[in-house]
Amino acid sequence: MILDPPNARLWAERLTWFDRCLRPDGQRRPVPVGAQSEALLHECRLAFASGGWVTVVILAQAVIDSELAERLADELGDGVVLNEVRFGRDFVWLRGRRNGYLHNDGPGPAITAHELELDAPRLEREARTAVELLAKALSEI
Repeated sequence: MILDPPNARLWAERLTWFDRCLRPDGQRRPVPVGAQSEALLHECRLAFASGGWVTVVILAQAVIDSELAERLADELGDGVVLNEVRFGRDFVWLRGRRNGYLHNDGPGPAITAHELELDAPRLEREARTAVELLAKALSEI
C-alpha cells in the first residue's frame, strides 16, 4: 500500500544513495547551503527515504530556488552557472514537473493516489533525477 513506510533496509539504501549524491567527491559533509535550504534539504532527504517521490520533486526545486535566491541576494556565484541552474534544459524540466504538481493547469488532476501506486517506478526515476539535479546545482552555484 502506498501509505506504508518502506522496510528498514530500503529506507537505509535510499538514505545512502541520497547522501552520496549530496556529498561530492566523498566528502564527509554535504555541500554547504543556507539555513532555509538546509531545512528544506533535510525534508527532501526524509521524503526520498520514505518514497514520497512527488514530494521529492517539489522539494528539490524548492531547495534550488531557496539557494539561488540567497546566492543572488549576496551576489555570490558564477553568472554562467546561475543561469544554467535557472534556464538550463534539465533544470527547466525539474521546474516544470514541480509546477505541474503545484499549479495544475490541466483538465484533470496532476497526480492521483492511483497513479502513485501504478507509476511508482517512473515517479521514483523522476525523483532520483530531481535529486541528481539538486546535487549538481548545489555543488556548482
